[in-house]
Amino acid sequence: MRRRKSRRWRLILPLILAGALVWLAGLFVFVEKIPRAPASAETTDVVVVLTGGPGRIQRGTKLLQSDMAKQLLISGVGSDVPIRDLISEKNLRLELIACCVTLGRAARDTRENAIETAGWAASRSIASIRLVTSDFHMPRSLLEFTRRLPRTRIIADPVPSKNVRPDQWWRRSSTAWLLAGEYTKYLATRLQMAFLQLTARA
Repeated sequence: MRRRKSRRWRLILPLILAGALVWLAGLFVFVEKIPRAPASAETTDVVVVLTGGPGRIQRGTKLLQSDMAKQLLISGVGSDVPIRDLISEKNLRLELIACCVTLGRAARDTRENAIETAGWAASRSIASIRLVTSDFHMPRSLLEFTRRLPRTRIIADPVPSKNVRPDQWWRRSSTAWLLAGEYTKYLATRLQMAFLQLTARA
């Protein structure tokens, strides 16, 4: 019995180690490819901001104020959060807030952000979106948004994260854990999408 268990471990352990090495190599590639700047300077129909990180809403209001888009959707707002707690009159004129800012309150995670935006965009014939979220969160957000809005042009506009430094990020445990967690979620999203594509073809 013990011999059988030891044989199993001799077979399984190399596979586990190989998988861990592949995952670790993928993590370094993931971090290296995190977008650091807007993908394009062209205007879009709407700016979509995903709540959850510092600087995101400020970036969105600045883009709207600069006429980079006609509308601003803030997705993932709490049900009891008033707009005045999100946007100051100093950052955006009252008339612009009244006419052109929408608060999306249905989403609780990235997948739901994409679903909420897709429903909102479909009722307004939106053809292009400038997506604003934290830089490390952008790869997974683009996956979800591309899946839900396949015919919509999506331009990434990442917000640099102060606590996430791309250079030697592995030396800070908090940053390493954050990026490792995001990378794992990114992989899970890709696997889910691949599985759905396979089942759709079957």
